[in-house]
Amino acid sequence: MTFVKGKSGNPNGRPNGAKSEKTKQWEELANSIVNEQSEQFNQFLLSLWNGNKQDKAMASDLYLKTLEYFKPRQARTEVKQEGVQQMEIIIKRKDGSQ
Repeated sequence: MTFVKGKSGNPNGRPNGAKSEKTKQWEELANSIVNEQSEQFNQFLLSLWNGNKQDKAMASDLYLKTLEYFKPRQARTEVKQEGVQQMEIIIKRKDGSQ
């Protein structure tokens, strides 16, 4: 049986609410990190925080990077500019608010 271009081999598609395997794997990974490994991570951050100035900077960086993965998810955006110019930065959330 050959497929006709533009016509789905599964006309009904995936049922509403069904998750792909990739989504299920990401949810399992998130569950592991949040529920099973969070205490170890917190202890590691605490040990860094109680260290020297460089360790504290690393702890802060790791903590802030970790926050990026929690809802509502906001992407990190790096803006580089040369010279002196006025710039306005507007952050829009998925819900439309600023």
